[in-house]
Amino acid sequence: MLVYYGRINRFRYVVLVAFVMVTSLMVSYTRARAEALIGQCKVGFMERPERIVLIIIGALFNHWGAMAPVLWVLAVLSTITVAHRIIYTYQNTKQLAPPS
Repeated sequence: MLVYYGRINRFRYVVLVAFVMVTSLMVSYTRARAEALIGQCKVGFMERPERIVLIIIGALFNHWGAMAPVLWVLAVLSTITVAHRIIYTYQNTKQLAPPS
């Protein structure tokens, strides 16, 4: 998608796709790091299956311009998921820490 939007000179969407790529990686990364600390971290809405389904929907209906709204939804919800996982992990590690 980066190449597609780059070739048609849509710089704003190139940045948006790059942001979605970073937040998608961060969703998986925050889960992996959290599970190293607290055992299980399956919180948040935008896990891998949901992201894949949204990308497929955007690709199937791109003729009607569906990819741009899908990218915005992915950007917002993935960012919220990353923040939710960080907060969830922080709260659970505070409970695990012995009182000093």
